[in-house]
Amino acid sequence: MTKDYSLAHLSMIEVPPIELVRAASSAGFQHTGFRLTPTSSGVDHDILGNGVAIRELKAAIDDSGIGILDLEVIRIKEDGPTLDPTGLFEAAEYLGARYVITTLEDPNPERRVASLALLAEQAAEYGVALSVEFMLFSAAPTLQDACEAVLAAGAPNVVVLADILHLTRSGGTPDDMLDYPARLFPYVQICGAHGAGAAPDAATARAEAVTARLMPGEGDLPVREFTECIPAGAILSVESPLVGLGNPGDPAALAADLLASARLVSE
Repeated sequence: MTKDYSLAHLSMIEVPPIELVRAASSAGFQHTGFRLTPTSSGVDHDILGNGVAIRELKAAIDDSGIGILDLEVIRIKEDGPTLDPTGLFEAAEYLGARYVITTLEDPNPERRVASLALLAEQAAEYGVALSVEFMLFSAAPTLQDACEAVLAAGAPNVVVLADILHLTRSGGTPDDMLDYPARLFPYVQICGAHGAGAAPDAATARAEAVTARLMPGEGDLPVREFTECIPAGAILSVESPLVGLGNPGDPAALAADLLASARLVSE
């Protein structure tokens, strides 16, 4: 069955958003997404708060016809979001992005649920939804943690973002997703990686997630089984920062390879 695919920015984080749009579109992706907040490694594409840059990006999106799936990232800490979310929500509304990826980094379950519910109210004012990503190196390390928080928040515009790497490294399996309402998973992230077991610790999981993935279908992750456990119509976001990649010389060629690999393992 034909599926819709999105090119996640982390697959080539050094590539500026306009180039990412063109690469994704030329490769045949239906969607892409952008990291608009600075990364821990210092990558900052200077879009937020830059009126000229965001208008140029919108023009490139409109010219390509590609959809924008998500923007990154809001982190919920003990005292709430680590940044004023207004800028990301405004950018999402302007660019037509469906989701803003959100991570839970407050160890207090009740407080992080309250913060998530409040953030969802703010997002709704802009017609935007939140996708809560669980990771071993966050305060919501498992699928269960993320699903429980989202369901407790009780907001219709909050979903769970399941990444096959994070699911596996936190000790989960694809069929764990069947324990939760299908509406929680409108899209997921896929990649390849060596080894199919849980990570030994959070630091190892973080390093692999950011710089050491493989093409979807390469390695040992149960990607096909994962795609068989998601709802019909769920979008597959390809997030595969490859080992030793750095700045790709030909983003369009890399995007085409990523899409071809994703299709082979999911259709």
